[in-house]
Amino acid sequence: MVSPTAQETRINQWMQKRLPSDGSVALSDVTSMYTVLNVVGPKSKELMTELTQSDMNMPAFTSQTLHVGHISGVLVMGFNNTGEPGYSLYIPSEYALHVYNRLVTVGKDFGIKDVGYYTLRFLRIEKFIPFWGEELDSNTTPFEVNRGFKVKMQKEYFLGKFALKHQVEKGLFRRLVHFQLDNHNPNTDLWPWGREPIYRNGKFVGMTTSSGYGFTLERVVCLGFVHCFDEKSQEPQVVTNDYISKDARYEIQIAGKTFPARASLHPPKIPVVTMTGTNIRYVPKARAKV
Repeated sequence: MVSPTAQETRINQWMQKRLPSDGSVALSDVTSMYTVLNVVGPKSKELMTELTQSDMNMPAFTSQTLHVGHISGVLVMGFNNTGEPGYSLYIPSEYALHVYNRLVTVGKDFGIKDVGYYTLRFLRIEKFIPFWGEELDSNTTPFEVNRGFKVKMQKEYFLGKFALKHQVEKGLFRRLVHFQLDNHNPNTDLWPWGREPIYRNGKFVGMTTSSGYGFTLERVVCLGFVHCFDEKSQEPQVVTNDYISKDARYEIQIAGKTFPARASLHPPKIPVVTMTGTNIRYVPKARAKV
């Protein structure tokens, strides 16, 4: 099993508590044995095909053990957490630097570049992908973050089914919402970083969980949970689709300054880049001599 770094301890403890008491199953954490590199982008398929000399037509969430840069035993997964086409490479740690150097060398013809953690983070925020430790925790349900379509409620039983069934029947008391900031200049205005107050028609209804610059939308994007409270009793009420979108004017306050925001329960319409690849190879531009 593979888990993101931020979830390693939690998942390890969760699984240890649920191992069979007869000792028939053992759990070993081998995280330090592997280094993970992400190859992301519309040319990732062509790059990996050239580097591995293998068929890289991998359905999402599947994996292959391949030879990468003359190194055997590299687990390649057809998945990454950016919402972009690409792969995750699980490399024996002693070979990680060699594989990285091979990626950089072969990738020159494809315009390969190093990107930092915040680039990956911003890509998933723009596409409305919730993240552990920010939108997701042990108390968050798939329905609250608009991932109910991933839950197979028709199954006879799974852990948490009855709690989710109760939530479906009673309604949701909070919803994760995608916000696009208006009248916000990312070059001069302060950026939100999470925990900024959200206002609906002038009333406080929640706080942001994460934010980042949307490279496609060309604006700062925030994610945050919206609640609904009875005006008299202040008791929590069900958050309906109409409550989010109908007759609602949203604002997000950043360091005391308020910005209008466009709210949506769905990801924005962003052009979908697939891993069908491109036959156009990148040709580096000649550098001007100074």
